[in-house]
Amino acid sequence: MGKTYWDKTLSIYEQLREGYSDYKRPTYYRWVSQENIYLYKIQNRPMDACRLYKELYPTVDTLASEAYTRQINILRAKYKVDQMAIANEEEHNKIVAGILTGSIILLALFFFIAILLRRQRKKIAASTKRLERLRTNAENATSVKSVFLSNMSHEIRTPLNALSGFSSLLTEEGLDDETRRQCNEVILQNSELLLKLINDVIDLSSLEFGKLQFSLAKHDVVSICRNVADTVSKVKQTQAEIKFETELGNMEIETDDSRLQQVLINLLINATKFTPQGSITLKVEKESEESLLFSVADTGCGIPKEKQASIFQRFEKLNENAQGSGLGLSICQLIIEHVGGRIWIDPDYTGGSRFFFTHPIHQPHTAVSRKENKA
Repeated sequence: MGKTYWDKTLSIYEQLREGYSDYKRPTYYRWVSQENIYLYKIQNRPMDACRLYKELYPTVDTLASEAYTRQINILRAKYKVDQMAIANEEEHNKIVAGILTGSIILLALFFFIAILLRRQRKKIAASTKRLERLRTNAENATSVKSVFLSNMSHEIRTPLNALSGFSSLLTEEGLDDETRRQCNEVILQNSELLLKLINDVIDLSSLEFGKLQFSLAKHDVVSICRNVADTVSKVKQTQAEIKFETELGNMEIETDDSRLQQVLINLLINATKFTPQGSITLKVEKESEESLLFSVADTGCGIPKEKQASIFQRFEKLNENAQGSGLGLSICQLIIEHVGGRIWIDPDYTGGSRFFFTHPIHQPHTAVSRKENKA
């Protein structure tokens, strides 16, 4: 009975050992084998225990090696899976980075195009404004040209009609000497008026285009003013007294004496037209170490406030019935600005009208050279 029990037990252990060996379970195989060896020891079967002990460790080592190989293969498989996952993640990151980079480039391109379009719109707007300004200037120029031609036609027609009418009157028979004398005076006056008008137009055109010749040299301005005052006193057609005042004994300046005389004569003659009585005073004084101040003041009717702003415009006349082309003050302004001065009317003077203009004592060499080149 006892032998049968041990045999069954050993048979069961043998089956377990074979099963664990087939399933490659080295830990269980070793445990069952050790139990089996223990049974052999109890049964006093040392040879069988020794045999089984010899078989135990090679088999366990083989099973352990196979188990380690499986684990290594499993780890390798997991490593490959991880590597594939990492590669997929990197590829995904590359795709995301590419999308982000492309989006940034597209956004930058969009802003660049938007900036270009904005600049282009500004350029188009500026060009449109410039074209509109040029169109307006062209229209104004056309209008000014029409007004200029209209005024010139009117100014020229008046003396020409007088010349034609009084010339034909002189051919009539039976005309007494007094009438002939009066006709000759009218013809002479209108001839001079027509000549002055033509000279004014030529001077105005030459000054605007820089073609009028300026001969700059040193001249005594006191002597020039005194001579101009004496000349106007002899030809004036008014009872007003022409005066010249200055505290300067003599004063040399660099100027064109003929053009300076032209300015002074124009201002004095204009004053005589509106000052039948009283006085007209030409005055010159030092404004600074670099500039002289001229003034022409009269005791006439003066110039209304509303006309003072436009008095230097072409064909602007205070009295439309008075003789003159209305170009004298425009020419004066161009001459004075050409030599580096400025001219204006005194708005606060209430005793008549008073004009001021400045003139530099010394001309810059660059300005002199420029003017001579233009000449």
